[in-house]
This record gives sequence, structure tokens and C-alpha cells, in this order.
Amino acid sequence: MYQIVIPVDSEQDRGTKAAQHVIDLVGEDGPIDDPDTVAVSILNVFKEFEARDEGIARSEDLYDEDEFPDSVLAVRDELTAAGIEPDLVRRHGDPAAEIIDYANDVPADAIVLAGRKRSAVGKAVFGSVTQDVILNADQAVTVV
Repeated sequence: MYQIVIPVDSEQDRGTKAAQHVIDLVGEDGPIDDPDTVAVSILNVFKEFEARDEGIARSEDLYDEDEFPDSVLAVRDELTAAGIEPDLVRRHGDPAAEIIDYANDVPADAIVLAGRKRSAVGKAVFGSVTQDVILNADQAVTVV
């Protein structure tokens, strides 16, 4: 079984691009002709945070492992319509670290994700989940 992880955040367009790439791999013209030989996990990471104002708001107080954003459900529906039955997984923490940890736990053969357009300054100041995954994952990483 070939295991693929598709990290999906709240931006549906990026998740759709990654899903379409997987669908193309498993489709009639793709290199994988039997969808039963592929397992796909859609991973959503609820980013860890702590906010202070008059009180303290922590992400773990808001995190619900069973509450998926609409973007994840839309990607699931696209894959299902193409004959691929994905697993839905939700984690809490640093997105890049959680993606890599989950891919290792499964164990995954590949991670397929869509990058976000950012300037060099934006990447330096805010970091890049995609870049961290590319640099630190043991699996093959495809960026679409």
C-alpha cells in the first residue's frame, strides 16, 4: 500500500490543488492504475497559539479533534468522487512538526502539499510550513 499525506489548512484552493495531483496520479492516465493500492490521509493541523488580553486564550482550549474546516471536507469530497476514500486526521501544534510527525507515524511514502505565494521577506519573517516540511521530512515531498 502506497501511503500519501495531504496537509490541508483553511485555504481550500491549496488543498484542491494537492488533491487534484493525487487524483491525477491514480487516474486512468496516471502511473497508478488501481486506487485500492493507495491510502490517502488528509491532515489538518490546528495551529498552537496563546493570546493574552484581559485573560489568556489557549489553542488547546478551542481545539476539537473531530471538528474539521470546510476546506478539509471539500478535499475529502473531491477525492471520494474520484474513487479515493481518504482518512481524515486532525492534530494540534506546530503545523510543520505535526505534518512530519504524522507522516512518520503512518508511515507515509509521500507528502503532497500546495505552497503559498510569499515574498522572500515574508518567508524570513513568518517562516514557511512548506519549506520546513521539504527540509525536514524523510518522505518524498511534492509541492504543487
